[in-house]
Amino acid sequence: MKKQPDQRVNKTDGVKYLQNQMRISKKGQWDDTFTFMKHPYACDYQGKYIISASEKTWSQAKEACENAGLILAKVRSDAEVEEITKSADYFLGERDESLKVWDQSNWIWLGGNDNEEEGVWKWTDGSAIDYFDAMNWRRPNPDNASFIRKQTQNVLAISRFGQFDDSFDHKRRHRAFACQCPGT
Repeated sequence: MKKQPDQRVNKTDGVKYLQNQMRISKKGQWDDTFTFMKHPYACDYQGKYIISASEKTWSQAKEACENAGLILAKVRSDAEVEEITKSADYFLGERDESLKVWDQSNWIWLGGNDNEEEGVWKWTDGSAIDYFDAMNWRRPNPDNASFIRKQTQNVLAISRFGQFDDSFDHKRRHRAFACQCPGT
């Protein structure tokens, strides 16, 4: 939602309450809310993935998911590729076929990374990415940007069309991101 988080204060019976809970609207918009208010929990909606239209760097996206009690999403099979692309349509609206493939609005951050050891890809929870070799990579990926020779590509993104990219966690690279409930 616009201007969120807003950290409104509520004073009830002389007690000051801050908005310290997260909720997500059906449109994928995040809102901070009060603990004492009834609201649907993010993990109770009908799917595995919650996609935020708020564009962030990979590190900021990871932090946003963790702050909501979630993890950056894992995509571990062709069925999950289909599920996350449908979730993207649900939360972000239908994809725009007229956009160029590498347009930032076509890409969504996932939790995969090889930050600890180059070439050893893991999810943010530390589990191995067993699906890595079977992923539908957008050519020429995974390329680790060897042609640039400056910085390696250590984080994972998926396109709205179901293709994967090893990417940069860079201050100028902002994308939507997908979270999921731990253990799903």
